[in-house]
Amino acid sequence: MKTTYDDKCKVHNTDHDKTVEAEILEFSPQRRLVVSLERSVKVSLSYDDKHHIYVGSMAGMEFTSEGPTAYHTKEGR
Repeated sequence: MKTTYDDKCKVHNTDHDKTVEAEILEFSPQRRLVVSLERSVKVSLSYDDKHHIYVGSMAGMEFTSEGPTAYHTKEGR
């Protein structure tokens, strides 16, 4: 089985209660997620094992994300 991930994901701003689609710059499953919001702001999020989401902050605001959608494909003949 091969796992691939989307190049975009939803990021939620908990301070303003807004959700936007962000481009993924760097992704390590269950470790780290780095996204670009509207191609102008770079936000790093770390994985929270307790809640199973990615959490980070920038400019005094908190951001959360469930990460990109994973696709499992079967390889072989």
